[in-house]
Amino acid sequence: MEPPWFTQALVAVSGVVDSPGAIDLIRARSLSITVEVTFGGSIDADTDVELFYSADGNHWDTYAYASFAITFDVSETEQITKFFEVPEHGFMRIKITNGSSADTLTNLKAWYSMDSWVEREAKSHGDISTKLIED
Repeated sequence: MEPPWFTQALVAVSGVVDSPGAIDLIRARSLSITVEVTFGGSIDADTDVELFYSADGNHWDTYAYASFAITFDVSETEQITKFFEVPEHGFMRIKITNGSSADTLTNLKAWYSMDSWVEREAKSHGDISTKLIED
């Protein structure tokens, strides 16, 4: 497996981690996000992962484009991968929230993989400005 996109050694109780940058969706077909986290011994809630979209990389949607939860298991390391159909262009970032009010998360790692359309020249046939039928 490739090195993670980003890592975080510790996520505080009820803490939030934002990705350090955005995924540039270039001719994107699909996107997979993998998150691995180790739950503390007193964990009491799931970890939420949310994806946020921006058309230009500067103005981000208020509501998540998609989300999923990593079900907690006390003192265990859990990893989950989810697949998404995404817009062909724009940017995506992720936010990971420790839902626990009792314990921290450790060893957070996140990866992504994107499948893209092949770059091709646009094709056209004929001239749309040409009149086809005489009046």
